[in-house]
Amino acid sequence: MGEENTELTIAVLCFGPLAEILERNQSIILETPATCRTAIVQLGIEEWLAKGLKVAVNGDISALDTLLHDGDELALLPPVSGG
Repeated sequence: MGEENTELTIAVLCFGPLAEILERNQSIILETPATCRTAIVQLGIEEWLAKGLKVAVNGDISALDTLLHDGDELALLPPVSGG
């Protein structure tokens, strides 16, 4: 029997002001099981959750508790402000 993989690698895309704080495109490694919230905490940007941060997994708007899988693409979508 094969060993269970305990890590996964995802691509992270940042938009708006988050692209200035973090790299616009990067890959991160997470321990499994991992959710969108897990990735946000690992990136050190959990304060953005209170500001209305939304996420998309593989192009689909998703909940923060969505499970991530190896090779997924996580887009971080901060709220848009304007006047």
